[in-house]
Amino acid sequence: MTPILTISLSLNVILIIWLLVKKGNNKSGLIPNEGSKKTKRVFDWKLDSSRGGGLKGHLELDFDEDAVLEQRRHNPFGRPSANGWDHKGYLQEMYYYMLGNPQNLLSCSKIVQYINRLCSQRGVNELDKLQFVLDFVQEPNIKYVLDDKSKELAGAQEYIRYPDETLFDGRGDCDCKAFLAATLYHLMGYNVLYILSDKLAHAAICIEYDSRWASRLDNKTDIRKATIEINGRWYIYCETTSDGFRIGNISKKESVKDFETILELRA
Repeated sequence: MTPILTISLSLNVILIIWLLVKKGNNKSGLIPNEGSKKTKRVFDWKLDSSRGGGLKGHLELDFDEDAVLEQRRHNPFGRPSANGWDHKGYLQEMYYYMLGNPQNLLSCSKIVQYINRLCSQRGVNELDKLQFVLDFVQEPNIKYVLDDKSKELAGAQEYIRYPDETLFDGRGDCDCKAFLAATLYHLMGYNVLYILSDKLAHAAICIEYDSRWASRLDNKTDIRKATIEINGRWYIYCETTSDGFRIGNISKKESVKDFETILELRA
């Protein structure tokens, strides 16, 4: 039995509380750090679904470079390690860092708000809305680049970015993209699994499965390989790397049960 680490604190609740406190302390709203350098990132993606009616997303976000660098300095994967990487321990540390610094969730919150608003306006169903989130994280919107090929990581052999790092860099490998997707889904109020396998040299996520989606899943989905039960909840696999993977699609040689490291994020 794969050991499960469950975290039950909601990023969304913590962010809402922080915003309310911040607004109460500043009646004019959030005050940006005027001395910091802002960098704009543009994101364009489209819904991969036969039912989406050509839904496309276009979003521009401004990033505080100093804030991104501060997150990089606090990333445990940036610390020298003689004994390898404690993925589960490091991921837990990163999650609690985000809980303690909810201002770093604002960009992800803006993405979620944009997607919720656009899908509501267009009458997009729940499964396609979740696919639209997955499409945001997949190529070509967020490029797939290995850690040691990313100059901003200074040749790191293993490095999982914080969500803001991935968005600012515009790229990441499977574990970076998976952590971004897990954060977005969690902010939307869904229970999520972050899953990682040394055997497969791969990371992905699963989102809690609603049986009402069954008739709308892609016909390539093998429900036995793509779903797993954790703590009485069923979850379905989401591939975050390449374009063309729909919710429930998993490589033929893989099963969600092959992943040895599982972090459950309860909404």
